[in-house]
Amino acid sequence: MTRQVEPEIIPPGQDNRGSRRMSGVWMRVDERDGVRRVYLSRPSIPSILVGLLIISFVGALAFLAMAGLLLFWMPILIGGVVLAFLSAALRRHWYRLRTWWAGGSNLPRK
Repeated sequence: MTRQVEPEIIPPGQDNRGSRRMSGVWMRVDERDGVRRVYLSRPSIPSILVGLLIISFVGALAFLAMAGLLLFWMPILIGGVVLAFLSAALRRHWYRLRTWWAGGSNLPRK
C-alpha cells in the first residue's frame, strides 16, 4: 500500500518561486509515524563563524599533538646520533688497542 506521489505541474510563465521569500531546499521524508518536512537553508554568518572556530580548534589540537611528538622525539633522535658517533670512535680505539695487544705495528697514541 504505497502511495504514489504526483509531481506538481507548474504552467509555463508562472514562477512559483517568486512568491516565496525563503530560499532553500525542502525535503519530504516518509516515515512510519508520519510525513516530516525538512528545510535546509543557507548557513548564516554566525553558523559559518562557529564552523570555522571548530575547524580551527581541531587544527590547533593537531598542531599541538605534532609539536608534542616533535619535542618528545627530538632528544631521542639527538641521543641516537651522539651514540652513533661515540660508537664509531670507540670502535676505532678498540681496533687500535687489539692490534697493539696482538703485537701489531700500531702503537697506541696518547
